[in-house]
Amino acid sequence: MKSPTIQSNSSLGSSLATSNGLGLGVNNGKNHQIMQIVYKFGSLGQLKSQFSSPHGFCLGMNDEIIIADTNNHRICVYDKCGVFKQMFGNPGKDEGQLWYPRKITMIPPSFVRNTLNIPYYVICDRGMERSRMQIFTRNGNFVRKIPIRYIDIVAGIAINSRGQIVVVDSVSPTIYVITIDNGTLVEWRDCGDYMREPSDIAIHDDNYYICDFKGHCVVVISSGGEFIRKIGMDGLTSFPNGIDISPNGDIFVGDSHGNKFHVVVFNRDGRLLAEYECPYCKVSRCCGLKLTKDNNIVTLAKNNHHVLVLNPNFPHHQSSQSSPQIQ
Repeated sequence: MKSPTIQSNSSLGSSLATSNGLGLGVNNGKNHQIMQIVYKFGSLGQLKSQFSSPHGFCLGMNDEIIIADTNNHRICVYDKCGVFKQMFGNPGKDEGQLWYPRKITMIPPSFVRNTLNIPYYVICDRGMERSRMQIFTRNGNFVRKIPIRYIDIVAGIAINSRGQIVVVDSVSPTIYVITIDNGTLVEWRDCGDYMREPSDIAIHDDNYYICDFKGHCVVVISSGGEFIRKIGMDGLTSFPNGIDISPNGDIFVGDSHGNKFHVVVFNRDGRLLAEYECPYCKVSRCCGLKLTKDNNIVTLAKNNHHVLVLNPNFPHHQSSQSSPQIQ
């Protein structure tokens, strides 16, 4: 494979990206833009504002930050400013208990069959098996277990537009689609030809955007299993471990290579729009990236046991503009 060269003609770069399936951004040579810390909270411990190696989180209906506090065997909920709201979870491997919870996502009320119009949470932990999936109410009441013996390690979890649970396995790179009501496996897609080690997943317009931790990129696959493109490259999206998509399709990819939280933004075609970092605090192994309604970025620093809410000041109208692209 030839070394990549810069295409300065944006229309040519666009046509090449379509033809060869690549969408590789290039650093424009400028310094990273700086993300400001809006809120930072958490430390190592068991108190209500402390964590022990949190592995995953999601955002609630009002941008609450819902954290899988892994080594404390619990779920902690904070408002978008980091103010503690509640926690739940009894340590154990029995149904309804939590044993090293690692990933969590919210089921919106529109997909929950109850009369209270409240969301549910899907929580993946260890349990008796290598991976276990359980559903809880917003208040932490156990609803049901969903058997997932066919999954080794849940690397990412999301809810699709049909209200189904979408999971990506990091050991055998595979996408699984599971119903919420009875846990039926409705489809699966083997992605081993396209990626090495999935680490997170986001869904937009029924396409799957999967971080490939060891492949240093994002792999885009249609819901039908067709490969669309790869976005990013080693040195730009090194060891990505968090991804989210803005409402207008901008792709935010996070990593902590070099012990700094680093975010690269692409448009939906894989063109580089912006590159950010936060130099104000050490981030060792970020876990996840989510965009708030205020256009802030939330991530976990697993090995530092804290949560960061950052303001990238990203101009969202920028997604319609073109930037140079590597081919």
